[in-house]
Amino acid sequence: MAELEVAENIALTVGVRYAVDDVTAEENLFRYTETFGGNDVLARFVTDNFATANDLSAALYALNAANGGFALDANGNVSVDQYGQPIPTENVVNGGFPIAISVYRPFQRDDEKFTGRINLDWDVTEEIRLYFSATSGYRSGGYNLVFFSNTSAYDPENLIAYEFGYKTRFFDNTLQINGSVYFYDYDTIHTVATEVTSLGGTSTSVLEAPGAEIMGLEAEILWLATENFTLGGNFSFTPSEYTEDLFILDPARVETPTSLFPNEADNTSNINGNQLLQVPESKFTVYGTYSFPLNDGAKLDLSSVYSWTDEVYYSPFENDNEKAEAYGRLDLRATWKNAKQNLEIAGYVNNVLDDVAVLQVLRNGEGEHFRQSAGTTLPRAYGLEVTVNFGGN
Repeated sequence: MAELEVAENIALTVGVRYAVDDVTAEENLFRYTETFGGNDVLARFVTDNFATANDLSAALYALNAANGGFALDANGNVSVDQYGQPIPTENVVNGGFPIAISVYRPFQRDDEKFTGRINLDWDVTEEIRLYFSATSGYRSGGYNLVFFSNTSAYDPENLIAYEFGYKTRFFDNTLQINGSVYFYDYDTIHTVATEVTSLGGTSTSVLEAPGAEIMGLEAEILWLATENFTLGGNFSFTPSEYTEDLFILDPARVETPTSLFPNEADNTSNINGNQLLQVPESKFTVYGTYSFPLNDGAKLDLSSVYSWTDEVYYSPFENDNEKAEAYGRLDLRATWKNAKQNLEIAGYVNNVLDDVAVLQVLRNGEGEHFRQSAGTTLPRAYGLEVTVNFGGN
């Protein structure tokens, strides 16, 4: 990285980074199965006499017939019940020979990338600095282990981030105001989704969305209004969307249950244009603290914080029933410290407005009766804390 003063009060910083990520993974999958391979005599019998059997059920039927597993009629033929099913005896083999098998799979990859950063700083005055930066970045790829995901590996995530901002201090450094506007252009972005496995059924995998954009602006303020009074806050507006086609399986779609639409691979939705996962479009926080000096050097601090978070989607499909509604939270706290600073007593009320919000939505398919569950924030809570510093003076 190098810094060059291109003009008075203007500095240019240029940096290049080369990274190599060595990603190693391994898995060993154990599962129960039934096979004829566990018994050499029976395996040879099936192979010699039923080599043309095309499926396990035909070979198993032949094995049961030879093993005396079916009752015979007077003519020596297999007896059947009223439903046409063979009548079993105590010698019947209902399945193959049980064994436990394992599949070991090692993985290794090297992801390498040159990334860079260009930053221009302009000190307009002693109180005001403007800056512009362009930065490229990447996150290494990885593997979707277990369940034999059809996407066993995924490539690195790549983006270029542009940002223009300002940093200011006024009134003898008692007021600080910072802000920026930015644009993140993802060439590839990792997203969590469901897909059909190579063994049937579904699994959760990390997939490569071929493009996404995040635009936004943010600002923050910190004001030391008086020696004892501090105010502050921050705000952000962050619209985002997937910008390229990506068809993702939606096993939790109620209107297309697997029992009626068995071809799961066709039960996909295009997320192009949808909001990125768990990225609220707007949020803000305001806070304040007032300190009361007391006799003999003791102090009482009264503080409050209010925050608000916009609605958030917990699936890439932007379904309203998988969305967390916007919510606000107000916390209050009073803290007393003695003159020696070795005793602190604090009382607080968290979530004064008792606004319980959803933090996560978990979706299930037909096998779980399309059940949905969610994690939530804590309701209103009161408390008292006492802290003693035995090492104090």
